Amino acid sequence: MGTRRSQKSRSSVAVRGKIESHSVQRPSSLLDPRWLCFLAIVIAAAVYYRTAGFPFVYDDHGQIVSNLRVQSWHNLPKYFTQHLWSQMGEELPNNYYRPLFLVWFLLNHTLFGLQPAGWHISAVLVHVAVTWVVYLFAVRELKDRWSAGIAALIFAVHPTHVEDVAWISGIDEPLFALFALLTIYFYLRWREGGGALALSASLISFVTSLLFKETAVILPALVLFYEWRRTAPLASEVTSPGDAPQKFTSRLWRAGLFTLPFVALDVVYLAVRMRALRGLAPNIGNHATTLSVALSYPSAIFFYLHKLLWPSSLSVFYSFEFVTHPGWRNFVLPLVVILATGAGLYWLSRHAIGIGPACAWLLIPMLPPLLALARFDVRDLVHDRYLYLPTFGFAMIVAALIRQIKIPAWRVARIPAIQLVVVAVCVGALSVATVQQSSTWESDQVLYQRGVDISPNNPLALDQLGRLYSQQHDYEHAREYFRRALAADPDDYRTLMSYGVTMAYLDDYDAAIPPLLHATQLHPTAGMPYFFLGLSQYGKKMLPEAEASFRKSIELVPGKSRQHFALGQIYEDEGRLGDARKEYIAEIRIDPKSQDAQERLREIDARMMRGGGAEKP
Repeated sequence: MGTRRSQKSRSSVAVRGKIESHSVQRPSSLLDPRWLCFLAIVIAAAVYYRTAGFPFVYDDHGQIVSNLRVQSWHNLPKYFTQHLWSQMGEELPNNYYRPLFLVWFLLNHTLFGLQPAGWHISAVLVHVAVTWVVYLFAVRELKDRWSAGIAALIFAVHPTHVEDVAWISGIDEPLFALFALLTIYFYLRWREGGGALALSASLISFVTSLLFKETAVILPALVLFYEWRRTAPLASEVTSPGDAPQKFTSRLWRAGLFTLPFVALDVVYLAVRMRALRGLAPNIGNHATTLSVALSYPSAIFFYLHKLLWPSSLSVFYSFEFVTHPGWRNFVLPLVVILATGAGLYWLSRHAIGIGPACAWLLIPMLPPLLALARFDVRDLVHDRYLYLPTFGFAMIVAALIRQIKIPAWRVARIPAIQLVVVAVCVGALSVATVQQSSTWESDQVLYQRGVDISPNNPLALDQLGRLYSQQHDYEHAREYFRRALAADPDDYRTLMSYGVTMAYLDDYDAAIPPLLHATQLHPTAGMPYFFLGLSQYGKKMLPEAEASFRKSIELVPGKSRQHFALGQIYEDEGRLGDARKEYIAEIRIDPKSQDAQERLREIDARMMRGGGAEKP
């Protein structure tokens, strides 16, 4: 038995080695299928060529443009001890620990400053790199360069990638995917005799992937899947039905042993993450019950299947609600579609090579975003970007399906002509859709308006559009969208804060103060609501109350600009020039370019030198 398995294993390794060697050689003719890999790489870049002219949008403003943490190498050590959004206040609850994501921002800022073109080009290059690795991996799994090339083409132009590539802050998904693929690729090379170097490359890639995005914690499950396949017993080894459970346990134990290095790294990562986040996965305003989350899984899976199969009406904002009363549309129909899809994939796995691994790559990376429904912000439960790595599995399935089409018999380069026609139609349609959908990211105005058009009651889309109008000093339109957002979610502290600020700009301080007070009650550890509350109280000449609000804001977010300046203004109005001078100096320490603070400081110094600056008793 051992001889037969050894011979089978050596034969498998030889075949895989032969395929891999062909995958990196230069194509020998125009009909060589390896040209599909080059075509996929070219198209992967071409469909996103317009993004080089796009500006920073959405989270880019907070994560890059106004984030001093990613604009200086002095902040590098803090990336590994703080959460992703700590510039907004270290006490603010957050589920994201992505230190290498911040390092990526730092590198881009070092190279390109705040010129978005370079950032966009680097994002496209990462996508191109992932497309190339997808081809190499698909050659391994599908055992056919034509199929691998088709899979790479589908992956390169699938429209659900727009959010990951056209949006600078969405690059964490491609970076995570790149190193996740390399993790398993090098692991399999090691298992095929690649030596310690291959294993080291796999483990380093795994840690890198973890530090780019927490979704990588699921990669040991992929290792387990591949080991389970490798340890499949020969039929002759099961001599009786009673042997099956014992063989199953033995097989699972042997497969599980190989996951231990990855599981150990997961444990270390989670410990570091818990220290940085002050918890494993803090709940951010999500009060859904376990039952409603479980009932929502079919709808969530159906949503992602729909986007894979028919990627239209894409948006960064979707209205997805937890299922509390299951019915035909929100539970039964999605469940039927999921079961039918599963049955179809099972049938295909019996007739085509590589469908098992393709299903693993489709399903396993989706587990973290599905399980995290219980922790996500309720306004932000589903996203196209979570499909980036699973699309690798989907692309291999589509490639395998296309390769099953054998009629008519006319062939081009030993491949049925009908398959080339289908590939051309699919890739062409997906490429056009990707170019069209990427235009959504050409400005904040277009992005937010599309979000409201796709999901009219999504409070996050309404809030963002309201903020944009507020920044444009169109406070009447801003007020309208904030009110609609609060009608959908009355207890969102960000919208309450923005609405209060807008009412303050409209000089309606009586309307501004209540939502800001409500925001401080909802998130007493967030500093910015106190700051804006202080501004509104100052506008209404409630000086003692405003002073208390500013002091609380400074206590919670001590390094934020404008806070000390605002407090200094209160002290000036009260005639406490010495205290005002201290606050302006503190403001200049935080922001040396603050002309307002410098001007007020010069004015106070001049008044005190003239002797007219004696403080009031």
